[in-house]
Amino acid sequence: MKRHPFNILILLIAVQTTFSCAPLPALGPTPAKKVLASQGFDTEKITGMSDWDKVLSPWIGTPYMYGGNTKRGTDCSGFVGSVYMEKEKKKLPRTTTDGYNNGKSVDKSDLVVGDLVFFGEKKKVNHVGIYIGKGNFMHASTSQGVTVTPLDDNHWKTLYMGARRYL
Repeated sequence: MKRHPFNILILLIAVQTTFSCAPLPALGPTPAKKVLASQGFDTEKITGMSDWDKVLSPWIGTPYMYGGNTKRGTDCSGFVGSVYMEKEKKKLPRTTTDGYNNGKSVDKSDLVVGDLVFFGEKKKVNHVGIYIGKGNFMHASTSQGVTVTPLDDNHWKTLYMGARRYL
């Protein structure tokens, strides 16, 4: 039996109509606190996080894109700069090196929410994130996009170079 292309098209439309669902409503961004809670963090003890939550939340899961600074794609310094511009109306240096060479130096034990944390190797800074409290920072990871990571993560703790305060 020879099938006519029109009959196949009708069959495909019927199958799609029968088995398709109505469009799902947009879920919106996942609040950073919810993501942190799902990872086992005690979000109620993250001092000052609520002030940052609405600015940081929409960035979670944003894909990594070298040179990017939007929620369609961002690199680490683009993410940090865009968040600071949105929340504090403050322009930060665009590169991690310039960011590290400016701002007020902060001891790791004195970090507060909003401080920038810097990472690198052999005195060359090549990554930045925003400290969000309780030993965690949010950053644009090349492998995971914008995510939350503990400062004492096996990878990042060996690369930690210091912190700067811009607030």
